[in-house]
Amino acid sequence: MRRLRPRYMAALALAVWGAALFFSSVAMAQPSKARSGPAQGKHLAQKAPKGAAPKKTSGAKKAPAKGGKKSNESKKAPKVKGSAPKPADPQARASIAGQPVADTATDPPELKELREVEEILFWDQTGATAAPSDKPEIVSTGLPPSDPSSALVASTAETPAMDLKWMTQLSKPDLPFRWDTRLIRYLDYFKNNPRGKSFVTALLKRSGRYEGKIREALKAKNLPEDLVYLALAESGMNPRIVSSAGAAGLWQFMPKAAAAYGLRVDKHVDERLDPHRSTQAAVRFLKDLHTRFGRWELAMAAYNMGHGGLLTSIRKYNTNDFWELTQLEAGVPYETALYVPKIVAIAFVARNKEAFGCADLQLDAAEPFEVSDVSADPTPSATATADTAVASTTPAAVLKAQEKAAEKKTVLASTAAQPVAEKPTVETESYTLRWGESLEVLAASYGMTESKLRALNAMKDPTPPRPGTKILVPKAKGKALPLDPFVAVVPSRTTPVAGKRRVFYEVVWGDKLDDVARVLGVTADELSQWNNLDRTANLHGKMVLQAFVAEGSPSSGVRVVSASDAKVLVAGSSEFFDYFESKNGRMRSVVTCGEGDTLKSVAKKYGVSVGMLERINHRSRSAELKAGDKLVVYERRTAPDPVAAPRPALIDELDVVEDRAPESEGG
Repeated sequence: MRRLRPRYMAALALAVWGAALFFSSVAMAQPSKARSGPAQGKHLAQKAPKGAAPKKTSGAKKAPAKGGKKSNESKKAPKVKGSAPKPADPQARASIAGQPVADTATDPPELKELREVEEILFWDQTGATAAPSDKPEIVSTGLPPSDPSSALVASTAETPAMDLKWMTQLSKPDLPFRWDTRLIRYLDYFKNNPRGKSFVTALLKRSGRYEGKIREALKAKNLPEDLVYLALAESGMNPRIVSSAGAAGLWQFMPKAAAAYGLRVDKHVDERLDPHRSTQAAVRFLKDLHTRFGRWELAMAAYNMGHGGLLTSIRKYNTNDFWELTQLEAGVPYETALYVPKIVAIAFVARNKEAFGCADLQLDAAEPFEVSDVSADPTPSATATADTAVASTTPAAVLKAQEKAAEKKTVLASTAAQPVAEKPTVETESYTLRWGESLEVLAASYGMTESKLRALNAMKDPTPPRPGTKILVPKAKGKALPLDPFVAVVPSRTTPVAGKRRVFYEVVWGDKLDDVARVLGVTADELSQWNNLDRTANLHGKMVLQAFVAEGSPSSGVRVVSASDAKVLVAGSSEFFDYFESKNGRMRSVVTCGEGDTLKSVAKKYGVSVGMLERINHRSRSAELKAGDKLVVYERRTAPDPVAAPRPALIDELDVVEDRAPESEGG
């Protein structure tokens, strides 16, 4: 065999060494395979407990990829030279916040009193649990992957319980939290598992790049500063990262949400990649989500799964308690159930570095927050630039109104010479809107649609009127229009109150728990207990609250439905799933896995998405299935129920920036 000359050997060794440095630098430059952003998909921290981040290699320069894997960093310009930030779309923001919004600071909600950490040890949530025949069979709990070396896992395997007192001595983040099993397990993993400790240390190291500036932006709007770790979980503080789902930047904005909050995204420029502008947009987005939901756990969950999807779950299961929703079958996506406690756990570690063994951690140096102006390449024409400048400073709602006005002028000009029929007059009288009475219900009782009732009252504002508002109604009532059956979903632990009758109250836009309790003649604590509500979270239109009231209550100014006139479903019962899944043309079944089955193969067999199976069963799509394992599926049986005739979209129902991915569907 011919020997290589020494100079060739040296060149070969140098090439191998250079390749090793290159791939090491690429691994560090791309800290995650984040696949999502606000409203959908997977995130950097989704696979946090499975391994540590790679060690950083110094001195390596990143070379352009040639013929290999495509980089997941965008090459677009983060903004155009000399451009001004585009204002957010007020209509889009109102649809997210559930009410008209303005950029005024609001105080963050008070934190709930902490529960004793030891209570968590009595919750048997480490494996499959047998459910009564009328309850869904919960196969798994959605907890982070367990590790045999974890002290928490050891404590649940019929061994002495570990001491959790150290957690009570930790400095608390400024985000609200509950000592949920998931949070406990993450904290244990980050402290006691070498891989977990290595991962969270590497993650926090990257936080130094933009943490200071992001905290300033959050503080300026009076938002919890520890929301900075949401950005860390989303992108690993890489402002140019782009997910396979199309999310981009520090905050992993999807295109529609970015446009709603004034970020320019086109083939030349992507302002989601601008740390400063994307942070300003994210702060407004998070603030609007908190305005709608009232709790930061729910706001973060909505950021992850989409506010429309979260509202659907809240109304379906009739609870606004995030932690309760995470325990319910298909309550929230599997990823979302882990997303919130994961961010809180990272915040705990950041505030208690010594307790988690990373007191000497040196954060990455701060990077420029205000990117230098970069002209788009190729440069647009002068005309295009002028048009873009106008569009970038005009809210979408205004532009749309201008277009409609122009169309209206054209129509009027073409029909000016034609006779116009007079509108028929309707004799009306004044009516006072009751508590629990929506315009839809009121209109149906008069034999008319909500659109016609709004037209009769010249209502153009999508904000629903509040109880006590004077409404014009026809003096002569028409035949009442049929409404959907009145369905009330109640908790499984409902206990009747002796001497009281059960009634149901349908929440309307703007209702507050204290006000509803007052008009029903009960206390807010009672109403919360009867309906499994979080007292500090907001109520949402079309939720149905059960109450046990005295005879003769409430007054005639309150609309309630008696138990005999309602279809009462226990949340999580077989009847509950039969009702809701049949509306979607599906049927709930429990299937037994065979040898070699995966979530993907089971999903394909029963015509559902992998994301839906993941959500229903609280199992990761990468989880290994064994022969004999049980899975719940919502299999397709018939066509979904026909969609009702359209009616005006109200401000608490508009959903103009929803960016949910099909894989996160379900529920």
